Amino acid sequence: MALSLSRLRLFHELSELGTISAVARALGQTRPAVSQQLALLEREAGAVLFERSAGGLRLTTKGQQLLDRVTPLLQLAERIEAELDEKDGPPAGELRLAAFGSVATSIVPRALGYLHKTHPLIDASFVELEPTEGLKATVAKQVDIAIVDDYADASAYQQALEFHPLYVDALSAILSSDHRFAKADLTSIELKDLSNEKWAINQTAVAYQQNLTNACLAAGFEMKIGCSARNISATLEMVRTGQFVTVLPGLAVQPLDKDPDFRVLPIAPALHRHIFSAVPKGTSRRPIVAAALAALERAALNCRL
Repeated sequence: MALSLSRLRLFHELSELGTISAVARALGQTRPAVSQQLALLEREAGAVLFERSAGGLRLTTKGQQLLDRVTPLLQLAERIEAELDEKDGPPAGELRLAAFGSVATSIVPRALGYLHKTHPLIDASFVELEPTEGLKATVAKQVDIAIVDDYADASAYQQALEFHPLYVDALSAILSSDHRFAKADLTSIELKDLSNEKWAINQTAVAYQQNLTNACLAAGFEMKIGCSARNISATLEMVRTGQFVTVLPGLAVQPLDKDPDFRVLPIAPALHRHIFSAVPKGTSRRPIVAAALAALERAALNCRL
């Protein structure tokens, strides 16, 4: 019996998402329908491909062997589909974009504005996802492009995704304007100078906070967290009171330069995060994806100005 390409795609997504329920949600199908298709794939392959474990589903040896062969096959299929999409006429169709908070309030709105003006036949939609979730969504084909940073561990996705450099974002300390450091006429500040301060953090940006924690430990101290908020806006309002400090990437604090209640001081030595556009391998040649990548690069360039 010939192997079905659509069922091989299901199997590949199962290897990435870990559960049949997650695959069903990603594809908008019912769990029984996905289970039935995977059972048919096992019948086609003549082997048990996965088994249940405490953490979900685990590939068998035969399953892993099949996955190793399926991954380049699916990438080839993506390239073929991209080539077939290369047709005369303007780019048209659905585009699904994901990005994390600070990019969602800076680069993405500009990019969507450019797309709307230059490629009005592209129907773009957006969902906010933290980088790790964005990587998973891209591999599972839930989105066409995910904006991620190098704080997220992308090592497991190197074979499935291609990464396009987008932006280098410098970190800065955010203080209230009446803080003693804000009044000291400093042009930058070292992390260690904040060792005795109470910090406000955005607890939803897990990877970012872990990297910041590690940077503070490398500077010889542990953050004294006095406020744990669930978004940047709440974090900044706590800093505004003068009781807390925080460190945030530049994209998140661009509007603060015009707010008299805050002082933004670059961290020295400089700390950076690198931001990328992640797409499934072979899809960057699709006209709508290529147009979106170009719009994102244009938007990122204007954010630097």
